[in-house]
Amino acid sequence: MLKKIALATTLSVALASSLSANVVKANDGLGDFLIAPLYQAAGNVCTEVRVTNTNETSSILAKVAFRERISSQEVDLPIFLSPGDVWSGTVCNENGRVLLRSTDDSNHPSAMGVLKAGKDLTAQSNASGHSNVDFSEGYVEIYPIAQFNEGSKNKVQKSVLVKRWDNLVDGNINDRKLSKRGVNGYSLNGEVLFKTGYKGIVTATQEMTAFKGAHQKQLTGSVISYGNDTSPEVLLGMKSKQEILKILQNSTVAFTYDNSGEAQYIAFTYPFGYTAAQTRSYRVVVRDMEENKIEETVIFSPVPVKTNAMNNEVAILSVADIIAQTSNPAMFSKGQIQIQAIRNVSNTQLGSGEKASFIATYIRQSNINEKDRVIDAKYVATKK
Repeated sequence: MLKKIALATTLSVALASSLSANVVKANDGLGDFLIAPLYQAAGNVCTEVRVTNTNETSSILAKVAFRERISSQEVDLPIFLSPGDVWSGTVCNENGRVLLRSTDDSNHPSAMGVLKAGKDLTAQSNASGHSNVDFSEGYVEIYPIAQFNEGSKNKVQKSVLVKRWDNLVDGNINDRKLSKRGVNGYSLNGEVLFKTGYKGIVTATQEMTAFKGAHQKQLTGSVISYGNDTSPEVLLGMKSKQEILKILQNSTVAFTYDNSGEAQYIAFTYPFGYTAAQTRSYRVVVRDMEENKIEETVIFSPVPVKTNAMNNEVAILSVADIIAQTSNPAMFSKGQIQIQAIRNVSNTQLGSGEKASFIATYIRQSNINEKDRVIDAKYVATKK
């Protein structure tokens, strides 16, 4: 939470006319719930997060939650998007502190000053009672709160949207423009931009994973203020949370590599875990791609095919380290790696022994001079 606001602590109240029951589905780019599977704020790498309201005739109220890599402890803030509006914020490591900065007018007025100066995510998390956190890497969630049908494409003043937010926190649902069907499943889009070096050069972009049908009930009261931790069980409901976990439940991911895996990594993000004592087991298969023939031949490596362990909510594997474990590293200068049989060891997500729910991201890094570092990040296929 960025800052507790002096607002009424009305208990959560659902609209009398409940939203239609939906089934959550993965959506291509657009949705009502978004996950950015990776941000980095380490060394000279910063990450800009952008959230777009693609609905041209409705305003959207939402929450942005930055979750750190160890146990998904969060710092959140509300955003207020008029039709066609965009919010952005950037996280950087400055002298060992991970700071979130944003000068966007879509922030709550009470947070403008601290966001402009830079909000220390670790300090805020510690002040909220959390210890052993690492915000240098993590992921971001965008939660839907409410939609207001404006009936036109005209700009809506942010003061109006903030007042609507405050009314919802007070339990007031009498606004005639408040959508009784919740946030449209095609209203939100998001991306992260990796920026490197003292010039802040954008070296890669990554689209957020989108889900449709997650906003199944309109909440009001203290649970939507940012004086409380953001919880998917509350803001989305247990049903939506479980459905999202099932969508992301996978056991295999594959990607290609070159240059013996140097400066290449694969990041696994495990959302909805929220515990420091968590472990996933997995196996690795390395394949060499023989290029000296007319038709490419794939040779399977017998090693390493063994059980390993991944800890934390965001785990990053070094491709070079994996190649070094093979019986003949020189044979595997270029090829494919499969991470298989990824299962929960601890009782997290959908349970101990179950397939883990994750989003995988391939990362390539290369030094281009002393001040700049290139990051090329892209999604890795995560089909069941």
